[in-house]
Amino acid sequence: MSTLVLSGSPTGGRLSRFFRPLVEFLDGIRLARAMAHRYDVLARKSDAELAAGGIRRQDIPRLVVNGKYDL
Repeated sequence: MSTLVLSGSPTGGRLSRFFRPLVEFLDGIRLARAMAHRYDVLARKSDAELAAGGIRRQDIPRLVVNGKYDL
């Protein structure tokens, strides 16, 4: 039986540094899509529905950007 042990080799460090900008870019896209979805869901609600949650329509952008509201 064989066992493969992965350690922090110098090549692995370079490889992760190489892909880090791509990973951060994709994370940014994921975050932007999630924010857009939260905004769309809140924007579709009526003023009465928003008020029931203690939200005013003008607060929607701030809530979405600051992540203060979960769906």
